[in-house]
Amino acid sequence: MALKVNFAVVIYMAVLISICTGVTVNIDNLDDVIEGSETRMICNYSPTTGSTIIIRWSNVTGGASESIATTVVGVSKGVLAAYSAIFSLDPNDDRVLVIANTLRSYSGDYQCNVAIIGGTSGNDDVTLNVIYIDDPVLSFTTPVNEGDLVALSCDVVSNPNAQFTFKMNGSMLQDGGLSTYTFTANRNDQGSYTCEVDNNAGTKATAGQVLNVYFAPEITALEDMEVSRGETVLISFDVEARPAANYDWSSQGATDIDSDPETFRFVASNNIGDVYTVTLNASNEVAARQSSVQVTVVDSCGSLSIVNDGKKVDGNMNVEVGDEVSLRCQCGDSDEGFEYEWTLDGDRMSESTLIFTAEKNGHEVVCIGTAGAPEPSSVSINVLVTDKEPNTGDEGGIGTGAIAGIVVGILVMLIILGVVIIIVLKSRDDGPSKSADSAYMDVTWDTKDPNRVNQGKKTAPPSNGTKEAAKQDAYHPYDAPDDRAYSRPSYGSEDYNDRPDDDDYANSMPVTV
Repeated sequence: MALKVNFAVVIYMAVLISICTGVTVNIDNLDDVIEGSETRMICNYSPTTGSTIIIRWSNVTGGASESIATTVVGVSKGVLAAYSAIFSLDPNDDRVLVIANTLRSYSGDYQCNVAIIGGTSGNDDVTLNVIYIDDPVLSFTTPVNEGDLVALSCDVVSNPNAQFTFKMNGSMLQDGGLSTYTFTANRNDQGSYTCEVDNNAGTKATAGQVLNVYFAPEITALEDMEVSRGETVLISFDVEARPAANYDWSSQGATDIDSDPETFRFVASNNIGDVYTVTLNASNEVAARQSSVQVTVVDSCGSLSIVNDGKKVDGNMNVEVGDEVSLRCQCGDSDEGFEYEWTLDGDRMSESTLIFTAEKNGHEVVCIGTAGAPEPSSVSINVLVTDKEPNTGDEGGIGTGAIAGIVVGILVMLIILGVVIIIVLKSRDDGPSKSADSAYMDVTWDTKDPNRVNQGKKTAPPSNGTKEAAKQDAYHPYDAPDDRAYSRPSYGSEDYNDRPDDDDYANSMPVTV
């Protein structure tokens, strides 16, 4: 019995050996597969003919061998239950094993085994490399004080290793470097930071995270102040701090009368010369700082100035020898409310208005406030004196005499022009003068009234009062005694186009001129 069993085993082994030889198998190389995408493993084999071809897929990662799926070409195919949620066989291609949603845990080695019943068999392996990149995590310490070391750290799970980029408020700090970035904190480094990671699987970035940089209070000093008697004084320092500072005020002789913690308000006394010192102590989590200001009560007038003719003199004043100079000392816009005295070329004078005559070498004038005036308590000017120049009339405008002369000349010209106009108008009214020869050209005689002379007709007089004489041609010389007037045809032919009618002549005595 034992011989029969052994013989059967030998026969089975022989058949198995004959099946597993002579088949060529090749799996297409796989590129890196991004996690979440589809993977297709293709098992190529030859020959492709035989009584029965069986394709088996196995996971051989780490030297193990776990069956995944089996296909009897043209007959049946199926995936083992343990892998049915992950793997499938292409219904249209017996050679293809499919992973619909490839996870990083599926990375490993896979084998395709092809056997031809009654023939030979063969196999080939392929490696599946799943690449991926997770969301990065940025971490750093916040808040920090100005001057502290800041270390940004970015962590990510990825395959292959990622490159790291750090940004502040969107501006690049480090591009494609290591997973950490360090720097010394400055107040300007406060802002929003991000980390970007990238590899062949893609790029991802963190949300912005705020780094707070703290620094001690910085107080801008105030200049000492001068205030008027009884004035309400407001003290306010410019303080920069992070986080915001706490204010603690103190003063010698003054009481804060407002409720604003960032200001100090008080009412000054009525005593000129009183001095107050107001101090601010500003503190936060980093440190405390303080600053003081001195407030002095003075008269309310303002600064001193020297005034001439209502105008302030700044530095120098120009006059001529012999000019009278009048100066007043003014505090602010008034010469009242304070006391002062003068020095003129070093000599003290107590009058309120300084009046003097300018001398050739010039003068130095100083007004000194003696009571109620603020600092500085004196002001000075130089009076520059020049020689008087003779008045030539070419400068300084037109003199009074020149103006009077111009007026008289204009009046004379107007009178002459009036006389000329009158003469011209008179000569037009009189008309042109007439000669003796033309006297008869202006008169005629009325035939009905011998004693009547008609004006405007140019005719010859009758010789003896008869009509025959009147009929004589007016266009030819009239032969009459020398004491007779006659008309001349040469005087304006346009006046003699018509021969005279009989009525144009009258019996009258000739007119002589």
